[in-house]
Amino acid sequence: MEVFTSCGQLPSQKRRARNSNTVSPLSYDIICVVFSFLDLLDLVRCSGVCKSWNKIISKSKLLQTLYCKQQQNSPSVLDMSTSSERLLKIHLQRLAMDSHRFSLQEGPIDVFQWKGHSVGVDQCRMKMGLILTGVGDKVMRLWSAENYKCLDEYSLPDSAPLVDFDFDESKVVGLVGTRICIWRRIGRRDIFSSRKGLFTKGLCMRYVDPEAVVGCEDGTARLFDMYSRKCSQIIRMHAGPVTCLVVSEDQLIVSGSSLGSVTLSDLSSDQQVVALKSTNSGGCIISLLL
Repeated sequence: MEVFTSCGQLPSQKRRARNSNTVSPLSYDIICVVFSFLDLLDLVRCSGVCKSWNKIISKSKLLQTLYCKQQQNSPSVLDMSTSSERLLKIHLQRLAMDSHRFSLQEGPIDVFQWKGHSVGVDQCRMKMGLILTGVGDKVMRLWSAENYKCLDEYSLPDSAPLVDFDFDESKVVGLVGTRICIWRRIGRRDIFSSRKGLFTKGLCMRYVDPEAVVGCEDGTARLFDMYSRKCSQIIRMHAGPVTCLVVSEDQLIVSGSSLGSVTLSDLSSDQQVVALKSTNSGGCIISLLL
């Protein structure tokens, strides 16, 4: 039986549609001209936006050209060899660190604080001008990031603990015990959940329609299909518990573990792309950001 989304698309079709790039109709030469107006730091940021931009910036040698221009008055200028590539990476690392330090030093920082729950809040998610908070008690609350007013709240269906949560325009998705629960944000308020014990102990979750990805204590990432309400895929990520994860727009799962390792896996092929190990032995990865 085929399951369609509200737009009449199959979930797989909706996933492919989400990967469309509005810049793709522009020619290679036009994009290179646009990038040529950027400084070194902005160009580095653009290279991390997506694979196509990274490929264009690498192929055009824009980073190397800007680096050479900055170093042209230095007595130790090198031509573009392996040693100069190494110097470029070191220079970019220093540039990024300086930028972060200066951004913290520029003027005062406004901090807004308000009472949101009766007990401490363990987690929050912020997107689309909204903030979702919870886990500390048995309720999640949705706030406006503009005026900090509570717009809605979502109570847990039973005594099972709320482990993690995420949301989009139409729904709030929560990892509750060993189940996935979904609250509708629009229209009739109702909750549906997967059957109990569908996952081994889940420690973290991210939701990208039509799937929720759960990082588990056994080192796997389990994909929960929102339409069939079943576990559709199991991917081995780590030898130890998966403590945090994010899902990129190009269908990559980036996950961290309690053993201090980070892995990238491809959703479409179930294959691990790369594994990274922390230089600090025994360090637990508690958060990731793309």
